[in-house]
Amino acid sequence: MNIQKRKNYGNTLTINGIDTVSGYVTGQITEVSQGVSKAISNINYSPQKDRTLVKINPNKVGGEEHLITRYSEFLRIMEMILLGIGAWGIDYIRADFCFNSRDLDSYELYKKTNRLILLCLSYAYGYRNTYETTDLWDGQLLSMAIRKDDSEVEYYNKYLASAGKDECANRLELRSKRMSGTTIQYQFLDRWFERLDKAIEHFESVQQKANEKLKQRWELDQESEKRQFYNFNAFLVQHESNIFSRKQMIELISAIQPEVNAEKKADKLKSRYKIEYFTRKDLEYIVEILKSKIKEYFEQ
Repeated sequence: MNIQKRKNYGNTLTINGIDTVSGYVTGQITEVSQGVSKAISNINYSPQKDRTLVKINPNKVGGEEHLITRYSEFLRIMEMILLGIGAWGIDYIRADFCFNSRDLDSYELYKKTNRLILLCLSYAYGYRNTYETTDLWDGQLLSMAIRKDDSEVEYYNKYLASAGKDECANRLELRSKRMSGTTIQYQFLDRWFERLDKAIEHFESVQQKANEKLKQRWELDQESEKRQFYNFNAFLVQHESNIFSRKQMIELISAIQPEVNAEKKADKLKSRYKIEYFTRKDLEYIVEILKSKIKEYFEQ
């Protein structure tokens, strides 16, 4: 990863904070004051348990949505919202923390970086629901996400998702679920720090798994009557988003074309197609940036 690009990763994430929260309040919500009504998007009362599940976006208080970037301000607004629905407290079951950039170019620029983060988290914690979404008309990648019962991570083009109406151009979002009985601070300062640190440990394992999948895909394509790739170089360039290091590229070439000089071929492909590679140090650096942004939010 280019050193300057790595340093700029944190500079692009200028609007960070809690997006939406969900939780239970005791009793039934019978009235929502006009001043907080736009922040409430869902109310579901359970008479059996005498509690109400409520979804809140505190950033929408006052009309237009603007992300609250200080935890102290989030607490103040949440207190106002809870009073506005007649509740004295809330047991959070979900909270979403997002890192946002106003830079229109940053989505494409850091797409592979964030893919690596998602894959390392996915490998470390066994996320089975991993997917991408694309535009049906032009095939443009809109988002990538990993989901499981207690957490989700998504990286998406906020500019396209909001048709240019949102204040941000792209977003990386960490979501804590099934968090009843814990605090928001614990979830993001402890649990997510733990997850991100563990993800780093699987940098090499992710590359091994990616190569296994790519080799399988190449072989299936070559066995098909309607082959998509008649050239191995074209296959490598098409799938370079899942090739994260020179070592990985060399090992993949060696596995599929053992007769060629894999090192020479890998270097030529990188030079010609500007393929981006990463080191474990790069990943460690990016993770520390994300952790520093979370700390900064909660300290304000």
